[in-house]
Amino acid sequence: MRSENQEVIFPEMSQDMVANKLADMGSMYLGRIIYGASRACYSLNDKSYKAIADTALDMLSDLKNPSGGYYWARKYNMEWKHDADNVNMAQAFVLYGLAEYSKINSSPDVLKLVEEQMSFIQANLKDISGQFYLDGFDEQWARGDEMTRSFGSHFHIMEALLLVFEQKKTDSLRNSIRELIILIIDRFIDKNNYSCLHRFTEDWKLLPNENWAGHNAEFSWVICEAAKSIGDAELIRTTQKLAVKMIDLVIENAKDNKHSGYFNAVDGNKPLEESKSWWPQAEVVLGLMNVFKITGNEKYKELALEQSSYISKQFVSKKGEWFTEVDKKGAPITGTPLVFFWKSLYHTVRYYDYLLSQP
Repeated sequence: MRSENQEVIFPEMSQDMVANKLADMGSMYLGRIIYGASRACYSLNDKSYKAIADTALDMLSDLKNPSGGYYWARKYNMEWKHDADNVNMAQAFVLYGLAEYSKINSSPDVLKLVEEQMSFIQANLKDISGQFYLDGFDEQWARGDEMTRSFGSHFHIMEALLLVFEQKKTDSLRNSIRELIILIIDRFIDKNNYSCLHRFTEDWKLLPNENWAGHNAEFSWVICEAAKSIGDAELIRTTQKLAVKMIDLVIENAKDNKHSGYFNAVDGNKPLEESKSWWPQAEVVLGLMNVFKITGNEKYKELALEQSSYISKQFVSKKGEWFTEVDKKGAPITGTPLVFFWKSLYHTVRYYDYLLSQP
């Protein structure tokens, strides 16, 4: 039961700070808020952020699916909304948020939620081999008409398991993470242009794919952190070599040398979009810093500082948060909200937290 003084979380907020109460409320959105608020509370030692995490967790409970896991979203009129291609990713972000929240509230009830969500993912989202995840389930987690295999599900489930592993260093979790690192590199990375392959059919036929600099940069540093977390020396070497190759191509193909910043979708070195999104900007900085640490080459540090300055000047809104998109010259795209279904406390919080943690 929510109290009258409890924090309020809206599903969308405009650039003018006007809440849109009619937008869809998603489990992924709330999972990311739980993560970001919990991380701020833990990292900054500021308990005021816990109230936001508490509220998001309370609201997430309303999206609990009686068949297991959490619904994709609920509309303003209380009708459920489903997305078969992406609902697995929502399960990953719920676990991601719960695992981070357990650092600031390790009550038996919270630890039970973490364990239940992890067990649900491992027991219900894999194929019969028990190794690969499948997308395409209906709301009762039965197979749909078109089952697929996605980079997003495998990558973000691995991320969530890493957060659980920080506190629960079992051999089982270590092995699961190791398997996922190897699997993702083997199946979801194009070895010709060192980019992420986003979705396959169930029998591993590649579906239409875009080369996203944002995912390439994000993957390049997260996969290195994953290998280091489980202490696998061979995978550390493999992921570091891969990270350098991927970031070099991000610089070559996605950097806007005229106006600064990085495009996301590219075809070779030709951008497929006119605007620049918030999240690739953050991930590029983290990818560059990671490669600087690997190589010691000052070029990457200088590029990271240049990009960080660009973010501060062009993306950070005076009213808080980052603009969702800016045009080539760095002006915010009119009409895009500051906060919405796909944009809450994830990329931005992780960006600042990573930079604050660097020596």
